Amino acid sequence: MAGGRRNLSRSGSGRPPQPFFNSHDDAGKSKVGVNGEGFIAPKHIPVPSLPHDSSIVFEVIMFVYTVTATFLQFLHLYRSVWWLSQSYTRYSINFYLIDPYLVGFIGTILARRFVYTGLCRILIVWCPPSAWPIVQQLLRLLLLGIVLTCLIWCAYPIMQNHPIVNIFYLCYPISVYFILFGLSVSPFFDVMSQPASAIVDETKGKMIGKPVHSCSMSPQTIREEVDFLKADFNNRMKQILFSSVLNAYYAGFVPCCFAQSFLYYDVYWATQHLTFVWLGCFTMYLVHCYPIKYYDTLHQAALHLGKWAKIEGRSCHLPSHVWADSTLWHQGALVKHCKELYKAEGISNAAEPGNPTHNRFYAIFNNPSVLLCSLGGFQLSLVVLQIVILVRASEWYQVISLALLLFANYYTLFKLARDYLVCFRVYKVEELLQDKESGG
Repeated sequence: MAGGRRNLSRSGSGRPPQPFFNSHDDAGKSKVGVNGEGFIAPKHIPVPSLPHDSSIVFEVIMFVYTVTATFLQFLHLYRSVWWLSQSYTRYSINFYLIDPYLVGFIGTILARRFVYTGLCRILIVWCPPSAWPIVQQLLRLLLLGIVLTCLIWCAYPIMQNHPIVNIFYLCYPISVYFILFGLSVSPFFDVMSQPASAIVDETKGKMIGKPVHSCSMSPQTIREEVDFLKADFNNRMKQILFSSVLNAYYAGFVPCCFAQSFLYYDVYWATQHLTFVWLGCFTMYLVHCYPIKYYDTLHQAALHLGKWAKIEGRSCHLPSHVWADSTLWHQGALVKHCKELYKAEGISNAAEPGNPTHNRFYAIFNNPSVLLCSLGGFQLSLVVLQIVILVRASEWYQVISLALLLFANYYTLFKLARDYLVCFRVYKVEELLQDKESGG
């Protein structure tokens, strides 16, 4: 993907390192640096295409998972002793104690994205591409009206039977939503409410659409691309955190808030169930919103961005240049910026020396397999912990609860392990190839 000649100059003349690429000449076009030597462009090895759940498949999985988690929490609260001969019920749950309006309220919240995604899949078949943005927005507004109507219809009888503080528990996530997303409707229905296409506008120097890397040799374009990717990554993380907390809140916390005062249940087990549901939703959203192709896009941008290391002991007079934002610097270059001395450590260096955002971006995404390994280790620890608790469980409802939650965690662990192994092997080969090109 990366073109250009790769000849590294190793001159022993003692003169200061020269930048290998200046982004603009007198005519506003790109050109090679002063001596035309030392140019090594980052070489990318694209990761192979791996199966990834579509939006409708993911929403089906998440809907089934959260509905199952809600049912299990009601099982923890209202389980019966139907097996006893003196028992007055034939069911494992005392259904008559469960408020049907509360179930309807929770179900409406949990099913909104599943219904929206399914309708989008149906409507997009016959809708013209030019009219789809308008139809999609109308569909969101229509579903928003239906959802709000259902929630109000369910909340009214709940208000008559419970204190006002419990109603606050029902509506609390709404205030958090407005703080995070404002008046935008799309995040309520779409977990990745991003535009459908992406390009880099070289003439205007701006990023448009969803994340797609372009191997630009313009330092300004590289920094703008990194800023766009950083903002997109943060927006996805905000949606992941909100969605996972929202699902766990209504599936695990709300049923406990509306339990009858005379009801006795295992608070520790209900809290543990709530925690496991949140962690399960969190890792499922992570895998869906950050697929391996997305990590690869961030990785390629990080290679072009590069990294600067601050050199301590400025008393030693080393030959250096003044850092310029229109210059692309080669590995090992020494520059001065804000009265500090920095050394270029990346293959290509367009980052601003001392910029903490650029440093974090490069540190995290220079090798995404480290991040995937951490996520895989966390998911493996979660699965092992649940297995240990399952082995030690003595009650029938505890065995059923943990066994069902483990199925989803196994699936997430498989995808994280697969992505890590692929990234590790690809980026290892890419690093060896890059070292060979640079003569390291």
